[in-house]
This record gives sequence, structure tokens and C-alpha cells, in this order.
Amino acid sequence: MTDEGPDASGHFSNLISVYADSIRVSDYKANLAVLFVAIVMGPVIAYHGNYPHFLSLPITMGPFFVAFLCLLLCVFPRFPKRGRRSFPVLREPSESDFVFPETEEDDIEQLKLSCAVLSEVLFWKTLFLKLAFLSCLTTTAASFGLLSYSLLAQNLR
Repeated sequence: MTDEGPDASGHFSNLISVYADSIRVSDYKANLAVLFVAIVMGPVIAYHGNYPHFLSLPITMGPFFVAFLCLLLCVFPRFPKRGRRSFPVLREPSESDFVFPETEEDDIEQLKLSCAVLSEVLFWKTLFLKLAFLSCLTTTAASFGLLSYSLLAQNLR
């Protein structure tokens, strides 16, 4: 057993790698969902003439556009202003833009800032992904309900 305390640098480095992996997985899910929404929108547009009068094309396509917009915002890369000193994103970087932290405390502070930035990016990606999935699921359920109601009302006549 060692007398040393926990390794803060190792802890935050591991946390950064977990955040980065989670962001990659979120991007992968969003890309698949964009593909799904794009595939589903084709038949919805093709058969809009068969829908009941109360389901016009803008009403039918509105939630799909909301989902599509949320998914595009989820995949859109974000480069927050916080942490630019330790993670510069420049068109023409120079050697002076990349400085090595002078002390271990500076290194740990930069790692904490990177964790905070990645946490914020992951929060927004997850929020937009959940909004897109919720929009798709509620639209599907509402469409099923309305089309079932229309079919039942038509058969009862």
C-alpha cells in the first residue's frame, strides 16, 4: 500500500476520455437517427394524398423537421469559448499558441476545464438527441392514433 494520495491528473484524464467516447457515441446515434428520419420522410411525403383532410402535409412533416433540426444540431461540432487557452482551434496556429503548463496545479486546472467543457458539449448533444427521439416517437404514436381513428370512422359510416 502506498502513502500517496489519489492521482488527480490520471482521474481527470480518464474522465476526459470517457466524455470524448460518450460524445462519439452520441454523434453515431445522431447520424443513424438522421438516416432514419430521412428514410421515413420519403414515404410520408409520397402518400400524403391518402391521409385524412386534417393531416395536411405541413402538419405531418413539422415534427420530422423539428427532429431533423435537433439531430443536425446534435452532430454540429461545438468549439466553446471556455478553454480556448488550453485547447486552441485556430486556422493558422503557431508554436506560441501551445504552451506546456508550468506546474502540476496548472495542468490539473486545465484538465478540470477540459472536463467542464466536454461535459457541457455532451449535455447539449444528449438534450438534442432526446428531443429528436421524443419528437419522432410522439409523432409516430399520434399519427397511428389519428390514422386509426380515421379508419374506424370511415368503416362505421
